[in-house]
Formats: sequence, structure tokens, C-alpha cells
Amino acid sequence: MITLTAYLVLAMRIFEDDKIAYVFDSSSSMSGTMAAQIKTQLNAVLGTAKPIYQDYLSGYKFTPVAKSIFDNEYNIEDVIVFTPGENGQYQKVAALEKVPEGADNLIKSIQTRLPMYFTEVDANQRVVKVPFNDDRVLIMDKVMNKEKTKTTVFALLVRMSESAEMFNAATSQKIYLISKDGTVLFGPQDMVGQQIQAIITPNFLTDTASKIAQGAETVKAANGVDYLVSFSKAGFGDLTVVTTIEKAKALSAVQILIRKSLIFFGILISLTVIISLFASTGITHALTQLFAATKKVSEGDFNVRVDVASNDEVGSLADNFNLMAAEVSRLLEQTAEKARMESELQTAKTVQETLFPEARAKIGPLSIAGFYEPASECGGDWWHYCQVGEKIFLWIGDATGHGAPAALITSAAKSASTIIERLDISPAKAMELLNRSIYDVSKGRIMMTFFLASFDLQTGRLVYCNASHEAPFLIRKSEDPLKKKDLVALNEVNNPRLGQARDSLYEQTSIQVGPGDAVFFYTDGIPDIQNPGKDAWGEREFIKALIAANKDFPSVADSVERFALSFQTHRQGAPLVDDVTFFVVKNDGV
Repeated sequence: MITLTAYLVLAMRIFEDDKIAYVFDSSSSMSGTMAAQIKTQLNAVLGTAKPIYQDYLSGYKFTPVAKSIFDNEYNIEDVIVFTPGENGQYQKVAALEKVPEGADNLIKSIQTRLPMYFTEVDANQRVVKVPFNDDRVLIMDKVMNKEKTKTTVFALLVRMSESAEMFNAATSQKIYLISKDGTVLFGPQDMVGQQIQAIITPNFLTDTASKIAQGAETVKAANGVDYLVSFSKAGFGDLTVVTTIEKAKALSAVQILIRKSLIFFGILISLTVIISLFASTGITHALTQLFAATKKVSEGDFNVRVDVASNDEVGSLADNFNLMAAEVSRLLEQTAEKARMESELQTAKTVQETLFPEARAKIGPLSIAGFYEPASECGGDWWHYCQVGEKIFLWIGDATGHGAPAALITSAAKSASTIIERLDISPAKAMELLNRSIYDVSKGRIMMTFFLASFDLQTGRLVYCNASHEAPFLIRKSEDPLKKKDLVALNEVNNPRLGQARDSLYEQTSIQVGPGDAVFFYTDGIPDIQNPGKDAWGEREFIKALIAANKDFPSVADSVERFALSFQTHRQGAPLVDDVTFFVVKNDGV
């Protein structure tokens, strides 16, 4: 009897130790996996932000290049630049923001905590905070210039919704992302922004053990409850992923087994021994499967799954393990695919930029200035200018839609124009050749509106041909300020779109462009510009802005800058619904 009792007690102790070892193994693998995912996502954000940093540090101001990168990265809501003032306190010197006054509102909302944040940045070079207890993350980076003489702190407000949801997901284990001082950045909703010390006081937060990258320990909370705790450094700033589970819950299966064994032990010792050994064998088999699966996960194989059919905590842990592995695998595949697509689109965008001429030019008596901004990585708008003998040809077109397919059509238009430039032909004949090229490329599936004009350097006569494109406006020079009646729409001829039919014929007409006169060419994306409230700019505001920008008959550069400022004021940083392209040509005197 005594021997069997001792054997039962010893077996239960061994099983309890095995269960604790398994929980530590599985939770350590989970915390390591989550830490790797957080590091990957945050490094991806910094990879996007690095060109913004470099753009600012190259001239200590943001250029349109940084603004374009910022506008296309929807996860980054604000980028704020701080530098030390004369009193040594950090001050805001520049900002990029999706919402007007977003940067100022952000600074105001964390005003009382900023000095503490800057102190941590000075000590650690980089800190990560969740100041609003939601999925918005504040990353602060301290950067020195090449000469090590000037300090700049970049603050990025980033949305990490998927990461926040993963940490908030209800599982048998609680998962936290904490900073060095124990503040919970991501985790169960009621703990975000709280101190993890309110639940446990982990030893790895002490200075002595803070250098350990990964580990596990048993911690007794202030209320006397024992927790099994695993942690893994994220390798980004001072972030650590922590998983906790109450020891009693982790060992509940053991307690159930002990109670059942004691009941059977009282009835029949021999039967109790058999049942206990049978139960131990089944659970050990499940633990063996889970242990093998966690080992594969630690080696980078996230496609592994375990088949444990039990309904106890082991089964719950197995189900949670399968869900977590599947989610991590999906996120990694999604991240890799997104990176690949972004890389290909960026390459296409870089290639397409070579299709456009210099934005400022002077050819004979004509001054030229233009503006182009695509609605996505690649656009369907295209404009161009060139001199052929004693004539200056002016080109502008808009392919159906925008994106990569439309960009291919603009490439075809550019290629055709290169050949047409070598021929001494009229705009109408050039339009016929251009139409055949577009049709042969798209087979009628994608079409293009187009306006082509030639300016005679000897006579000042502008001969033009229109293929269903928005009619440019001739701005007549006068002694009085510009009025609506001084705008002349070049709409005397209108022909079929390019690519509609291969044998289309095109007509042309002409108009005199006197000294001081200007011509405004544009695409239909300008009146369609929307503000954050989805309100379009419209034709009326477009004409008013055009008159205001040219009321005193300025230089083409000033005209373009004024007009762009008008629609950007209405836009307020909202995404474009269509590509925006326009350019101004002015006759400085024939």
C-alpha cells in the first residue's frame, strides 16, 4: 500500500514537472515568434521612413519626394521633426501629416509626457510608446548628422492594427508587448497603458537580468497567485514580448487527474494505477506532439499543425497553437507579397518618370512649366514638348483609368512620339500615326484622350488637333487684370479618342498666339480632386483658380505654383482619385 501510494505521488510530481516544462517550451516559442513578427513590422515601417529621414537631413526640410512617400504610406499618420533649441529643450521644426494640424494635436495630447520621452531617446537612441492605449504606436528616433554636430529626433505615429489585435486575442495564455519600465504597449484591452507589475513582478525587468534575450520563470504575484512567465526581447528598441499563464490553470489537467486517481485508488489500487498510467500515456503523447511542433516553429516552420483531440487545457493550448501558427504564417506571406509588389511598382514608377520632360524649359520665345502627380504608383497621364525645325510641338494625353495598364499606354505614346518627332508633318497627321500606335498596343481595350499642338516660331500661329481631350485655355494678354472673357477654349475641333479605331481620321485648326499670351493645358483629374470629405473641386472652382493664378499674367513658373497651391488647399492631403497633370506655355515674344 505504502509503495503504491509513493508511486502515485511520484508519478503525479513527474507529470506536473513535464507539464510545466511543456508550457515553458510552448510559451517561449510563442513569445519568440511574436517578438520576431513585431521586429519585422517595425523594421518595415523604418525602412519606409528612412528615405523621409534622408530627404529631410539633406536640406533640413521636407521636399515633395518625402511628401509623396509619406502620402503613399497609409500606416504612417504623422512624421514630426524635433531639434534642441537654445535652452536645450527639443522643439518641433517640421512635420508631415495626413490630417491638417495632426502633428500639433499629437504634440498637445502628449505634452506632459514629451520631456520623459526625450530623456529616454537621449539615453537609448530609440523608444517605442503607445500613448493613446490603442493601435497607434509612437516611434521616436534620434539621428545625428554626418559631422556628429547636430541632433535630430524623428517622431512617427504609426497604426499597427493587426499587431494590436494579435496581442488582444483571447487565448489560454496572455501575451503582452512591454517596454523596459514594464508599461504594456499591446496586450489585453484592459491592460494597455498599465504596468505589468500590477499583475506580476518579473525578474527579467531588473538591471542585472535585462541583458538576457529570452527565458522563462515562475513568478509569484502580490496576491499570492503563481504564474508561468516566458519572455523574448524583440530586438527593436527596449521592447519585450511576455506570455503569462496561471500555474493553476496550466496544471488543472493534473489536478483533475489527481482527484480521479484518488477516487479510484480508494476503490481499487490496482485499477487506479492502470488508469493513471493510461491517462499519463495519452497526455504525454499529446505533449510530445506539441513539443515537436514548437521546435519546428522555433526553426522557422510556421506551417506545422498538431492533432490533439482532448478537451482539456492541453487541447486548448493545441488549438491556440494551431491558430497562432496559421496567423503568423499568413502575416509573413502577406508581408513578403506586399514587399514584392511594392518593389515592382516602385520600379515601374521609376521607369515611367523617365517618360516626362524637364518640368521647366525655355525654347525660343516659349517658356514652359508643368506639374504631374499620379493617383497611384503609376499614372495614365503624359505630357511632352519638343522642337521640330521651326515648330515647337506640345503634347498632353490621358489614358483610361490609372495604374500599371494605363502607364503602359503612356509608354507606347512616348515611343510613338519619338519617331513622329523626326517627321515634318502636321498635328493632324501626327495624331493619326499616334492613334495607330495606341490601337496596335491596346487593341481597343484601353483608349487615350489627347491634345497635340504645334507653335510656329516664325508666325506665332498655333495649329492644334484634339482627340476628345479637355480643351486647353488660351490666356490673352491685356493691360487689365485677367477676366473670364480673356480665356479662350481651344475647342474648334474634336476628334475620336486614340485607340478607338485604327483608321480614324483627324482634323486640325489654328489660332494666333501673340506676345504675352499663354496656353494652359490640363487633364480631367484636376476638377475631380477631392478633399477628405469626398467633395470634388469642380469646374467652377477650377476656372476661378485658373483666373486667380494668372490675373497679373505672371511667369509660367509662378502660374504653375499658384494654381497647384489652390487645389492642394482644397485637397488637404486627401488621396487623389485620378492623375493630376497640367502645364503652361507662354509666348514671351515672337
